[in-house]
Amino acid sequence: MFGLRPVDYAVSPEMQAILLAASEGPHPVNSPLSPPPSLNKASEGVRREEQVVVLGSKLSQSQQTRLAKLGHLLGGKRADAFSCSVTHVVVPDGPMPTTLSTLLGLLNGCWVLNFSWVEACLQADSWIAESDHEAGVGPQRSRINRHSLLPPLLDGCFFYLMGSFRKPPRDELLQLVREAGGQILTRQPKPDSDVTQTLSAAAYHASPGSDQALCTQYIIYDPQGSYRPPRVRLGKVWSAPSTWVVNCISAFQLLPVPELES
Repeated sequence: MFGLRPVDYAVSPEMQAILLAASEGPHPVNSPLSPPPSLNKASEGVRREEQVVVLGSKLSQSQQTRLAKLGHLLGGKRADAFSCSVTHVVVPDGPMPTTLSTLLGLLNGCWVLNFSWVEACLQADSWIAESDHEAGVGPQRSRINRHSLLPPLLDGCFFYLMGSFRKPPRDELLQLVREAGGQILTRQPKPDSDVTQTLSAAAYHASPGSDQALCTQYIIYDPQGSYRPPRVRLGKVWSAPSTWVVNCISAFQLLPVPELES
């Protein structure tokens, strides 16, 4: 029994594939997203067994009506707000909107799909594979991360929210950071403090070899507000606009922190 790995206890090839993917650790930012076929089969098996709960975001009234029709066709239902029971978030074709429900769906590993999936299913009068209709690579990264049992996006990161926020508002920003695995600081971190210097946490999803892996604490500010940090990087404490948090979640990737505009 000693010396065995979790993968050695797997009872099916699908679970072995998931655990092997998890043991590989984080992937470079520019690495291709290619989950093993067995992973797709495993997620499809789970999908077929659970009830479909679809949620529309930024859809027109007529699109919401067709979404409800699809929910009935697939033996599920249409939700009015995001919850842990939602399995699919449907958005308009085109760039993925950064609404709260869309980002929460992404962080929870839901299918985030273009409306073209709804039309394809209704036209075929049956379930159509979702993979050809995903709303960008961010949702795909999140699904792979979740099925691989890897840490959440902001694991190892601490955030202090400076001042007030308009878009997204402060309460939504707090919810997104927590849902992404980040921890909230109640006091502004100081680069020269003993606590900051001795903090051993590391950002799991930072690009390998980047100095961002050493940054553990972020001061987040509203780019439309009056506050401007004196510098972006001060030791282990970095400052970033709230738009950076939203963009990271949309891409499901720790993006480079933008430099200050002169």
